[in-house]
Amino acid sequence: MRTRVLVADSLNIFRAGVRNLLERQGDFDVVEAASLEDLLRVCDHARPALALVDLHLPPLGGIAAVQRLAHGTDVYPVLWSFQPTSHTVLDGIRAGARGFLEKEISPPELVHALRGAMRGEAPLSPNLASLMIDALHGLDQRHQARERLGALSARELEVLGLVATGARNRDIAAALTISEFTVKRHLQNILEKVAVASRRAAADCYLAAFEPARHPEAVAQ
Repeated sequence: MRTRVLVADSLNIFRAGVRNLLERQGDFDVVEAASLEDLLRVCDHARPALALVDLHLPPLGGIAAVQRLAHGTDVYPVLWSFQPTSHTVLDGIRAGARGFLEKEISPPELVHALRGAMRGEAPLSPNLASLMIDALHGLDQRHQARERLGALSARELEVLGLVATGARNRDIAAALTISEFTVKRHLQNILEKVAVASRRAAADCYLAAFEPARHPEAVAQ
């Protein structure tokens, strides 16, 4: 039984290479799309079983394309790209992708992954699995940090947010139009509520909760 695969990529030469690889296997038929509009049109007319979608498919990107496929068709969508990040992989899976592959994958591995997908397996490059686990751990840490900060008042969050930028007490006092003594009292309350021993640790908790991509070298003492 032959499997019809839609290869959605803006680069003609890339689509042609994948088509050539898959059609030489004898169990794949290949259709192509160069944009989201093409993809939806081809899905409607050719009824592919599986779509291999480039992460940067124009005009809105592969994740938006996968959302359309996951919620409007029976096509099995698989995203792929060069060197995806952990958050990209997680966002793609959450959008409805049934798998995520790296474009650096070898031809035999791609064929194996697509055949596995048609058996109900979730194609995921091995190192992407670890990236997704890292992303899930990051989300869990963010949730825990936000729970810890839930006891803070709005003013205390303002103070802690400035601490996280590296601001010193006098800078925080000037920014919020309060005294340095009041800043110190807020900091004492913050450390007690968040259950940490230093302003650095409190700032790290804030960054984990609201700005996970930032990793400042130091927080002012």
